[in-house]
Amino acid sequence: MFSIFYNLPDMIKVFIAGIICFLFTSMGASLILLFKNIKKNALDSINSIASGIMLAASIFSLLIPAIKVCSNIYLVLISFILGGVLIYFGNIITTKFEKKINSNVEWKRCLLLFTSITIHNIPEGLVVGVAFGGGNILAAVSLTIGIALQNFPEGAAISFPLKKQGLSSKKAALLGIASGIVEPIAAIVGYYLVTLVSSILPVILSLAAGVMIYVIIVELIPDSQNGEKKDLMAFVTILGFILMMILDVALG
Repeated sequence: MFSIFYNLPDMIKVFIAGIICFLFTSMGASLILLFKNIKKNALDSINSIASGIMLAASIFSLLIPAIKVCSNIYLVLISFILGGVLIYFGNIITTKFEKKINSNVEWKRCLLLFTSITIHNIPEGLVVGVAFGGGNILAAVSLTIGIALQNFPEGAAISFPLKKQGLSSKKAALLGIASGIVEPIAAIVGYYLVTLVSSILPVILSLAAGVMIYVIIVELIPDSQNGEKKDLMAFVTILGFILMMILDVALG
């Protein structure tokens, strides 16, 4: 199966990877059609293993390759920090936007939630495209798996709150699904950025690594550690890291 995927044109690979991320977002959002609530331990476990996978992918698939192809280590470090700074200011803008909205107007709250998750999905799609543009297909596939896994609880994180705002289960699911459409588009954009201007490869790889590390530290790990089984979730995170390390180092 992997050999068939490996022999596909690069653009088809990137598009499939983006679609996989979109599908996991859709599956998470569609849970509202089956359940009224989801057990927190299940969501924590998904966030934990995704944290480990994405952490290892950020190091072995993005940051280290950037260092290897760039003679200027300071350019890599600055780009890495800039990736975190960009997503940080993106969060600030979203927060300021939220404060300006009347919390009593339900449709505006729904629009804000949808917009926030959609904007959040754009850099994740870019990271997938950048990974494939870097040339290491196995590492790119592994990174795609990590992002797809964490998209599952993200999809649920938009549809269930939308349901609480008064939307029907069907509408909440549809908005959750729609929030992930940007990922395959962003993946293609990220791939083109790398392949069309190969000299900026280490910069984009480092930026992507900074984005991923920031998301892991600020969102995924805290979300997985606010339940009762913190120690277990920590080991699940380590397991995810080991799995990704095996795929990227031993098999790569």
